[in-house]
Amino acid sequence: MLRSLLASLMLILAAGARAETPSLDWQKWDNTLFDRAAREDRYILLHMAAVWCHWCHVMERTTYRDPAIQKRIAEKFIPVRVDQDADPALSYRYESWGWPATIMLDKDGNEIFKRRGYLPPELFGKLLTAVIEDPSALPSYQPGAAIDSNAVALSQARRLRSEALVLKSFDPVNGGFGDTHRFVHGDTVEWVLERSRPLQRNPDNAPWLDVAARTLAGARRLIDPVWGGMFQYSDKLDWSGAHFEKLLNIQRDAIRSYVLAWQIGHDPADHAAARAIARWLMEFMRSPDGAFYTSQDADAGPALHGDAFYARGDAERRAGPQPPIDRNVYARENGWAIASLAALYDVTGEHALLDAAISAFDWIVARRRAPNGGFGHGRAADDDTHLGDTLAVAEAALALYRSTAERRYLALATELGEIIVRDHSDPAGGYFVRRPEPGAKGVLAKPVKQIDENVAAVRLLNLLARHTARPAFREAAERGMRYLIALAEDDLVVPGALLADRELGREPAHVTIVGAKDDPEAQALYAAARTYPTRYLRIEWLDRREGPLPASDVEYPELPQAAAFACANGACSIPVFSPDEVHGIVARVDDR
Repeated sequence: MLRSLLASLMLILAAGARAETPSLDWQKWDNTLFDRAAREDRYILLHMAAVWCHWCHVMERTTYRDPAIQKRIAEKFIPVRVDQDADPALSYRYESWGWPATIMLDKDGNEIFKRRGYLPPELFGKLLTAVIEDPSALPSYQPGAAIDSNAVALSQARRLRSEALVLKSFDPVNGGFGDTHRFVHGDTVEWVLERSRPLQRNPDNAPWLDVAARTLAGARRLIDPVWGGMFQYSDKLDWSGAHFEKLLNIQRDAIRSYVLAWQIGHDPADHAAARAIARWLMEFMRSPDGAFYTSQDADAGPALHGDAFYARGDAERRAGPQPPIDRNVYARENGWAIASLAALYDVTGEHALLDAAISAFDWIVARRRAPNGGFGHGRAADDDTHLGDTLAVAEAALALYRSTAERRYLALATELGEIIVRDHSDPAGGYFVRRPEPGAKGVLAKPVKQIDENVAAVRLLNLLARHTARPAFREAAERGMRYLIALAEDDLVVPGALLADRELGREPAHVTIVGAKDDPEAQALYAAARTYPTRYLRIEWLDRREGPLPASDVEYPELPQAAAFACANGACSIPVFSPDEVHGIVARVDDR
């Protein structure tokens, strides 16, 4: 106890001493920085941080407040601080470096140095001196395999190798993948769940059952038992070493993973996990006008770290300082939250979840849609549009279409799919975060492709092709797949490439409800249909008062009562009239 008190006192005294040294005069990131660097013969020191990042705060309180460091920076550098959540184009360029990321650029935009993680003052001072005395550019990583313009699918050998890599990386004791951190990556868990479906349909699925069960059981240790929400990751293999930041992408991946697990296996623990994660979104992360905030920090202050704060009960947490919430409202993060809540609504029927999703969706559409039709990250401006924001809102629109069958959501998703192809596509293959700004120099003149976003773009465009019967969307999905194939040859993006490849190679599960939307029997059939256990689902509601369906490739008969039909892979079911029969007819035509 005495040691703990002394440590706390030292932190307080150190913080007070550092407060006497003002913070650096951080500049904003913009294109004029390079002109200034040329005029003043300076380098640009780029400090990329995050509101929720513990070590970012530590580096700003220690290294960047050290008088010797500040003096050295003033001699030869223009210091620039960027909130990585606020600038996806820069964030994705350096995301593999982790936060904080330290990048030094010359006046022509060439990278001289980049380093991940916390840098203490002594080491940082040596690095500044080394850059000044002998700058040398470091190349960015580029995949070794070239994009094949004729490729449209993974080879069978590549599929088998990719699956083997996933199984090889699995931890059979604790669940999860790799030998360092433990976290939920949505594409990986989704692939595992798809491969863990009932053995009577595919005996080859046996190894995947344990992978799914152990991983999802272990990940439950990262769920905050008091307030809900999932912590970012564990630095211990048994999932016990939580890092307490709560980020929107983690919640998205976790909710959709547990929802799909519940749909497939009906384990009440998976259902409870998804609800617990969503509870934090609903109770802590909603702005007064219905949009969602961005993240919550790990620590409640320099002297109250996450491990101590999150060990408290609800009343004690609320009585004192709390980890701050980043109250910026970004289109991308809202798209993630909306799609997650819609997916949970699909299996629970809780209208509060759907109402929250629709409220946030309407807010984002009204306040973040740019004149060019895409979505700005933090502003409704063309120069703030990024693939991730437009893509996330398109995914949210398609999720709401599944939840409600309201055609306005499919119409907007279709518009956004066209904008993604127009503004972000690389003719050779794949999709850029955004095209370089006019006059961009050096490394910044090279557009960035973010891997997870390319997976999501391929899957979205393919599903839009199925919903709308537009060949252009199919071609756009194949263009993105060529990039994923090239990455897969380097053993990158393994699960995402498998998911996208599988979906491109077959029709989605397809179910149509025929009946009036105000008919309770039709409503019950649709409620059953939207719970079918896959994200790759074409779901429609034919109310003849609304006219033909967007892709009218099947003629449905007039019947005296509401009915459900399943059609896929050249076959259609007979109509069924009971919600209990819906999953059965879809499964019979769903080629897995």
